[in-house]
Amino acid sequence: MSRILIVDDDVAIGRQLELLLTRRGYKTVHATNGTAALAAAEEWKPDLVLLDVLMPGMDGFEVLQRMRQLNSTVSTPIIMLTALSSMPDKTKGFEGGADDYIVKPFTNSELCLRIEAHLRRQKDLVPEPPSTAMQPPPKLPLVIGKQRSGIFRQSYKITKRLFDLTVSLIALPFVLPLMAIIALIIKLDSPGPVIFKQKRTGMNGERFTMYKFRTMFENAEELKEKYAHLNHLTWPDFKIVDDPRVTRVGKFLRKTSLDELPQLFNVLKGDMSLVGPRPTSFSADTYKLWQTERLEVRPGLTGLWQINGRSDTDFEERSELDIEYIERQSWKLDLMILFHTFSAVLMGRGSY
Repeated sequence: MSRILIVDDDVAIGRQLELLLTRRGYKTVHATNGTAALAAAEEWKPDLVLLDVLMPGMDGFEVLQRMRQLNSTVSTPIIMLTALSSMPDKTKGFEGGADDYIVKPFTNSELCLRIEAHLRRQKDLVPEPPSTAMQPPPKLPLVIGKQRSGIFRQSYKITKRLFDLTVSLIALPFVLPLMAIIALIIKLDSPGPVIFKQKRTGMNGERFTMYKFRTMFENAEELKEKYAHLNHLTWPDFKIVDDPRVTRVGKFLRKTSLDELPQLFNVLKGDMSLVGPRPTSFSADTYKLWQTERLEVRPGLTGLWQINGRSDTDFEERSELDIEYIERQSWKLDLMILFHTFSAVLMGRGSY
């Protein structure tokens, strides 16, 4: 198991990086200042170092230079992390002995791919030491637990898209008449548009327009602040039990999830998939670093969290379930989720 030393004075960011990397099968240690980082490097002998540039006192460049003078890290891959992208800073880092330079914000995929590449390169460069009792065992190739091979992922991705298109096109002739009836009832029940359009966060953090049947009164967004004290989830999530902004018809549509039917058009457009993490109304800027892993796939009409809790689940818990899905995704899991979604909808579990 490869050892990664994280050097960042921001405790929250350090903790997020630790969560992300331990999920990927690495051992981690977090140092919050240069002195602690040098001590950890000498004692722990990491296989790779993630080093933040902007730190009070001893900054990242000074820590880099001192690490290159230690026997334990003289040739260890060191990746500099910074919010600055100026060429002089990059030049200073590379001249000081940095192996790579990643500008914040970065995606989980980008960071993990860089880490894996440097670890593999390091393994190829360093010859296997002779076997003695005093020497550590040779480093093994990186194996990411639960994740599928690249070949599997690519074929799965293609066939999943074909499945999404096939199911959606087969369903449309049966769904369209029902959608027309729902549209008429909504129009008769309350003033306002039939379709509610909202910007959501999709794959790679890109924003797209998601479609739903309108289930609230037209001035629902204006009333959001008024009823903010009733929100029982953690911001930026917003859910109210017996939400007074929901129309009579809207309550039925939400209970049966019929308000989600227009998202079949999002699936056809390629914005969404039938199964995947639910897209959030808030942007990826509000995500914690480890939560951005849920942006590596298309968002879905349903997912693991919907069959485990639906509206009762907080974003933190949803993100954990979404990442679990991404790391275990397979046809068997997708079909199981679709089956259990119908069960959850029929029972009205967690929906309001």
